[in-house]
Amino acid sequence: MSADRDTGIDAVDVLNDLIADLIAGTNVFIDYRQRLKSGQFRVEQMSAVQKMCFSHLVLSFCKLLEFWEHYQRLVPHAHRKDLKELNAEIRRRGAKDFRNKIAGHIWDKKLQRPVRNSEIMAYLDGLIGKHADDFLNWINNPESNAYPETIVSVVETIRDAIAREHAIDPSEILKR
Repeated sequence: MSADRDTGIDAVDVLNDLIADLIAGTNVFIDYRQRLKSGQFRVEQMSAVQKMCFSHLVLSFCKLLEFWEHYQRLVPHAHRKDLKELNAEIRRRGAKDFRNKIAGHIWDKKLQRPVRNSEIMAYLDGLIGKHADDFLNWINNPESNAYPETIVSVVETIRDAIAREHAIDPSEILKR
């Protein structure tokens, strides 16, 4: 097996995991929000689920940025612009800062104190924007993941293109 094909298999494997993580992070949030609305779940519990899901999604965003660093040469030319624009938007929303300062830590090193809830909420506002539904649908729209409207559609399209280019069968990923 050629090194290029091996790298292609690695890239497809990474993208498969990202797709699963993006779908899981959005679907778990949507499911638990429905439970909240139906009275099966308390607001305090939903707050914890929200932190878990959004932290998980931010980690996935950062993995997508890292994917570009290591595998950009494999991204087909037809999809490079869309991935670069998506990564720019992820950076603009502050995903790396959220990961580095909120999701992974309790302590603000610069201010020498714990990160406050108001600061967490400010980071979330920058990340999510005005409406959580818009944010979630930008990531994964279960009704329609039309390319290039959602992150899932971009990642799936690139994964499929790399798999086609290197004639990678899904079983090759599972057998690794």
